[in-house]
Amino acid sequence: MEQKKILSRCPLFSGLTEAEMGAVLRGMQVKEKDYEKGEILLFAGEVPRDFGIVLEGGIVILKEEFSGSTTLLSQGFPGEIFAEAFAASGEPSLVTVEAAKKTRILWISYGQMMRPEGGGRAKGRLVENMMHILAEKNLFLANRVSHLSRRTLREKVLSYLGEQAAKQGSREFDIPFDRQKLADYLAADRSALSAVLGKLQREGVLTFRKHHFILHTEDEAVHEMEKGDHR
Repeated sequence: MEQKKILSRCPLFSGLTEAEMGAVLRGMQVKEKDYEKGEILLFAGEVPRDFGIVLEGGIVILKEEFSGSTTLLSQGFPGEIFAEAFAASGEPSLVTVEAAKKTRILWISYGQMMRPEGGGRAKGRLVENMMHILAEKNLFLANRVSHLSRRTLREKVLSYLGEQAAKQGSREFDIPFDRQKLADYLAADRSALSAVLGKLQREGVLTFRKHHFILHTEDEAVHEMEKGDHR
């Protein structure tokens, strides 16, 4: 029952009833597998035919650098999907996926899922959801490249925050990252990021508390800077 609730939160099954979800899973090549903490689910360079959904525990997605160091790119929690882009493209994985704790994964054959026969409306909705997931991840990566192409960390920060304001339709918004994750996303040192954010706040360009931000207009920025001078 708990696993059904987790799967129902996964965007892959959006719009499907519990009965439809069960039917499409029974009609595809799916398998559950348990992993111990530190066990590798997917190696960099491997070409996966299946993608995974975290049922229990959690995963970390790691990038192995040429220098031999390892960078944490992201984490995955119950209900989240991973490796779908590599399974869809047939290209080798650029990352290593490791169990962050005792973890259970539901593996689904991408090729089996994309076959047109069987499943009816529910199968069609599943494929539609997968296309949406892949498109969203492409946009996420395109936006990140755009931010990282900025010359300075200040410009990267303002580019990212401007995108979030536009996406949420307000100059006051929350971002989905804590400070360390934002630093990782912008390929920056956390202390350097904190220094830039502090300076932007002192200049009145923005105000923030934790993951909540307010971007100011030019007039508001002058006012905020004047307030800061009197603190």
